[in-house]
Amino acid sequence: MALRLISLYFAAICTVQADVLPDPTRPAVGWNATASASASPIPSGPQLQAIRIQGLQRSALISGESVTIGSIIEGATITRIDEDRVWLRGPQGVQQLKLFPEVEKQNIDAPTLQPGTQNKLRAIPPAHPHVRKELRKESE
Repeated sequence: MALRLISLYFAAICTVQADVLPDPTRPAVGWNATASASASPIPSGPQLQAIRIQGLQRSALISGESVTIGSIIEGATITRIDEDRVWLRGPQGVQQLKLFPEVEKQNIDAPTLQPGTQNKLRAIPPAHPHVRKELRKESE
């Protein structure tokens, strides 16, 4: 009986102490105070969150709402959906919402080849490690 009371007492103490334990995944206080102070303000207006292209059908997720070409969001009509942006036409004129605003796409020119160099540039895949390099002749 005394053993049960002691174990019940320790169980009660452990549950009380578990309530005051700090969350180990919580960031330390003030760990990123300079970054939050210098961060840009949250942009206002519609926010492009995702683009879905399936065959000829294109849709986008803007401010939590699924839209297609011709849909109206915040007074602007969706006129075009590209792989990385959505075009809107509204009272403010033509506007584009970029999926990744900090990334700018760049086109890279293909290298010019001298005549006769195409065969030299062709990649030769490595042989599979289990393929024999030489084949034995079967005995006749």
